[in-house]
Amino acid sequence: MPQRNIAIISTLDTKIESVLFLEEIVNEFGCNSILIDVGALTTLGTGAEYSNNDVAQRAGVDLADLVHAGKRDEIMTAMGVGAAHVLKELSDDHRLDGVIGIGGNQGTAIASMAMRSLPFGLPKFLVSTVASGNMRPYVGHKDINVVFSVADLVGRPNSVSRSILRNAMCALIGMVEHGIPVNRDVEKRTVALSALGNTEPAAHRITERLLEYGLEVITFHASGAGGSAMEELIDAGVFSGIIDLTPHELSEEVVGAGAYVPVVPGRMNAAARAGIPQVISTGALEYLCFGPRESIPQSMRKRKIYMHNPFNANVKVTQKEMSEIGKTMAARINESRGPVTILVPKRGWSTYGSEGGAFYDPKGYQILLTSLRRGLKPGIDYQELDFHINDTSFADSCTDALLAQLSKDIKR
Repeated sequence: MPQRNIAIISTLDTKIESVLFLEEIVNEFGCNSILIDVGALTTLGTGAEYSNNDVAQRAGVDLADLVHAGKRDEIMTAMGVGAAHVLKELSDDHRLDGVIGIGGNQGTAIASMAMRSLPFGLPKFLVSTVASGNMRPYVGHKDINVVFSVADLVGRPNSVSRSILRNAMCALIGMVEHGIPVNRDVEKRTVALSALGNTEPAAHRITERLLEYGLEVITFHASGAGGSAMEELIDAGVFSGIIDLTPHELSEEVVGAGAYVPVVPGRMNAAARAGIPQVISTGALEYLCFGPRESIPQSMRKRKIYMHNPFNANVKVTQKEMSEIGKTMAARINESRGPVTILVPKRGWSTYGSEGGAFYDPKGYQILLTSLRRGLKPGIDYQELDFHINDTSFADSCTDALLAQLSKDIKR
């Protein structure tokens, strides 16, 4: 087996002892370490394979000039961009099997920025002093494994940090040695499916039906990160078609609030660009998701609120917002270069949006649908069906619509 290459990203001006400790573990397991220095306190060089000067140059800037200007945010951005170029170059040249970053606030920001340039499936670990907080800005929609460092990482590793660092590195090496990359199965056609817990019965039925036809189904939780990951994989050519059962994130993107706002703006754009067959529904467009009740903005606290669990509050979308969502949805669907079928369940768009549910709003539904219909260009297949979204018959209608679009190459 060829020697594995593991990159270590850190600010060597402040974390050199911890980095050298990690390097020893890499060598212990017969792997090759690649040190990437993203520190800025010294420009004298640290013996890393990629010095901080090298990293800055990859970003098209001079590190000494940046340090002299003293703008820490610009330094961090430049080092993150430069390190991303280094990792991408190593990955494209098949010289990278895994990467670990360690740091505090700044090191975490730089390392995570760099890791987000890498493809899904390439092992990524981040040991951070700030990992107990909100990690969404760092992780985005990528598969970065995050470990709280417990102790600070400045100075020589101690009895606590040695355990945390070694465990993280051993986990990374295990992934490098025994994990598998994300590879498209060329023998199967693959379908993307969006879902939430409130549309799960329909998603489950759709998956069962598509599997009967020999299709692979990859379901994405409409959590902001899930939708953005799906969009990236659509752009990468992974999917032959999509059932966008639950475009919930579009509501949060349009309203500009919620815990599930897309990590990358532009929900529903990728499938339109790619020209793949689309079946689109209205799952969970009628509400927004937040964290605990206290995370709801003051301006929204008089709306209908339903606590999904103690840590997740759902908040009703207003009828004015419904109109904007329909308008935006139409504009994005109109850009589609492939076949599109829109299927609307007339009896409710989620568990909470069914008759008697907390968010059941027939008038609001019609406002969104009127806005959607008015905005759609002629020729797009639009149907309203007398089912709830989680009815088996509605799930079958979605499945049959996509199978019809893919029918030329489908054999049961």
